[in-house]
Amino acid sequence: MNRHGNNMNVISFLRRASQLFPEQGVAYGNKQENYEEIYHKVRKISAGMKRMGVRKGDIVGVADWNTLRFFELLYAAASIGFIIYPVNIRLPAEHILYTLRQSGCSWLFASDDFAPLAMKSGIPSERVIILNQDDNLFFNNEEAEDEVSGDEPYSILYTSGTTGMPKGVLYTNEKVVLGAMSIVYQLGLFNASAKLASEDVIMPLIPFFHLWGWGSPFHAAYLGAKYVLGGRFSVESTIDSIVREGVTWINAIPTMMYQLTDSSRAEELKGIKVLIGGSPIPKGLADRMERLGIKYSTIYGGTDMLATAIQLRKTEHADSIHPVPFVEFKVVTAEGKAAGKGENGELYVKAPWLPDGYYKDEERSKASFSEGWFRTGDFARINEDGGIQVLDRVKDVIKSGGEWIPSSVLESLISEVEGIASVAVIGREDQKWGERPLAIIKLKGERSDAIIDEIKARLQDAASKGKILQWWIPDKFIIANDIPLTSVGKIDKKVLKERYKQI
Repeated sequence: MNRHGNNMNVISFLRRASQLFPEQGVAYGNKQENYEEIYHKVRKISAGMKRMGVRKGDIVGVADWNTLRFFELLYAAASIGFIIYPVNIRLPAEHILYTLRQSGCSWLFASDDFAPLAMKSGIPSERVIILNQDDNLFFNNEEAEDEVSGDEPYSILYTSGTTGMPKGVLYTNEKVVLGAMSIVYQLGLFNASAKLASEDVIMPLIPFFHLWGWGSPFHAAYLGAKYVLGGRFSVESTIDSIVREGVTWINAIPTMMYQLTDSSRAEELKGIKVLIGGSPIPKGLADRMERLGIKYSTIYGGTDMLATAIQLRKTEHADSIHPVPFVEFKVVTAEGKAAGKGENGELYVKAPWLPDGYYKDEERSKASFSEGWFRTGDFARINEDGGIQVLDRVKDVIKSGGEWIPSSVLESLISEVEGIASVAVIGREDQKWGERPLAIIKLKGERSDAIIDEIKARLQDAASKGKILQWWIPDKFIIANDIPLTSVGKIDKKVLKERYKQI
């Protein structure tokens, strides 16, 4: 047991589950292990890692999908105090290698899929461990004692690097526990659509390298809920797991839900609950989920702030997301003044689990963290119901004639048109207005230029009803064969701006 004063550590979730819910546990493929078995296995893995030479404070990278072994390593870190780095395997190889160097990663555990990358990591070969789910990492039955305090570091994460090389953030056990519990409270104690309770069967579609699957391994153990892991995401395998294991609750980004609801098996998702976020939810996707009886709540957060808001209830402000306990928001205008309700500006966040800054990066820390506040880089407003509405990334907002056009509002309206798979609205240079919006559209089926007329009609109708301003409507529409995505599954507008800068 932890002999330190601060017992608010991640391993306490699993230890408690092993005592109170010993028969419940984790399903992965054809494997089923209960929390009692997993807890003792984690302690054996911890002992084995110590014998291998892993020490408290070592940075240990893990490159894997959502597997049972990864789940065990997430808890082993909290048992003996190595700092786990869930490697974002969706990043370009150059960025991954940069993060391994910048973090000071001294051990790397990788599944077979990432063995070639692991061998190029620069980490000594004897410290590169290729994982097999049937491996014995512990070699014998010795169990390590839990010895980590809540104020000791737990994990390092890296941002997706859309504006340069990825930035690292280091979180203590206590900060991870507080962040995870805020989600459980918001979804469990209020009437959220994606209500979360101990009787739910939880399956994360968000990979562990994104905020530890948005904290879902910790939520499941705390609640004593069955937890289902699906490995690498695919539509077919996900729906198979949902049906086979009786999954009732998932988390996902919009692109995943587009794929799932577009499947011929979408009807099998009826009644499921979804915590969805990562980017604004287009109206077309919201309509699809509602037609299928999918109950969803939106979440807002990021690698450098964890979860800070979850939709509590549906109000007249359909896009409002409400702060979780102990979080404060403020919106700052372009002039540097605090915005009132309904005014737009950059969103600032304050929370007890914010990191102290970016890891070994004083310059970028000073630009984003100040006096307890984090500058999110998101363009938002605070609504009358006290919730926030995230409109866009500040860098993606289109500035036309000195006024702002939030691209996400246009994207949401365009997504309602039947036959559209995805849409991105970007700003393109304009000599007269500075920037004008350009809409890039990917269709579900065969190319149809007639759909452009339908989109224009939809936007004109929205303008006539006061939902948007007439001058927001894009001057040009392009039907594209593909729309590139970032490592976190968001539309990569940086690539699109470069691709279409001469249009």
